[in-house]
Amino acid sequence: MKAIAICAGLLIAFSAGAQDQLRAKLVGRRVVSSYPGAPILVCRYVAPGATYEVVASAATCARYLKLN
Repeated sequence: MKAIAICAGLLIAFSAGAQDQLRAKLVGRRVVSSYPGAPILVCRYVAPGATYEVVASAATCARYLKLN
């Protein structure tokens, strides 16, 4: 019974660690001017093995990007 509890605890710990890797961290932002419209904010995120550029829907960038 004790071994099963330890295995369950390790499984929960590993699954929590895997969820943290499904986020990308904000590393930069830039503004793209568009004529005749308003400027566009582009946020740059980095995750293990990939870089993402996302057009912001608000005036600021989120600190993390949740990945699927």
